[in-house]
Amino acid sequence: ASLMNLMQEMATDVASIRNNIADMRGSLESLGQRVSGAESKMGRLGVVTNDHEACLIRVEGELAHQTRYAGELWDRVQDLENHSRRNNIRVIGVPESVEGNGVSGPTMLLKILQDCLPLGESDHIEVEQAHRTLGQRPAPDQRPRPIITRLLHFQDRECILRLARESGELYWRGGKIMIFPDMSRELAAQRKRFTPARRRCMELGLRYALQYPAVLRVTVDGRLHRFDNPEEALKELNEIPDQSHRRESPQPQRRNRRRVEEDTKEQR
Repeated sequence: ASLMNLMQEMATDVASIRNNIADMRGSLESLGQRVSGAESKMGRLGVVTNDHEACLIRVEGELAHQTRYAGELWDRVQDLENHSRRNNIRVIGVPESVEGNGVSGPTMLLKILQDCLPLGESDHIEVEQAHRTLGQRPAPDQRPRPIITRLLHFQDRECILRLARESGELYWRGGKIMIFPDMSRELAAQRKRFTPARRRCMELGLRYALQYPAVLRVTVDGRLHRFDNPEEALKELNEIPDQSHRRESPQPQRRNRRRVEEDTKEQR
């Protein structure tokens, strides 16, 4: 009897094991189907990813093209803006109170230029327009607004700027005024970056010129050098020893009006 019971128990266990194996086979088949589905999805995702990568490459290429094109357009806009100002000068330091009593605009500006600059009888400067920069009128204790002046001829503008450089400090009615070429804010900032290099040229006594739009030309030992990068220009100029240029005649120093008057009194 005990043997029969043992055999029945073994048969029951075997049946249970077979059922478990059947369940495992079903689970494995289901898992295999799920894995196959996942692999199929991964394959489709791979195709989509490749399409997205190709699309991203095209977008990056188009963006680079548009960036270059926008840069070219910006350069053209800047060139057009500065070309439109090529006959302009900017006069700084003229008090706000001088306008009035029928004296303003071109007439007033021409009078200021004649009083400050050594204009000859043959220098017939024609002022087309002259006005203050836009903005509210400042308080009496604040800096006056600059005067933007448009000259009829480009040669007149160059003559005025040359005389202003040669005259040094300019005074009108006891106040100091300055005359600069008129240009866009971006170009002014670009040219200002050459200030350290220009100072180094003056220290070395080198002949230089800052040409339009922002190119520094320097003559070293009879050779002309052009720099459109201010950092590179300063680096090369710093490598030039001062002793090698002591024999060169430095640029004539600008003498202001007060110093000329003092020298004249001493000669008398």
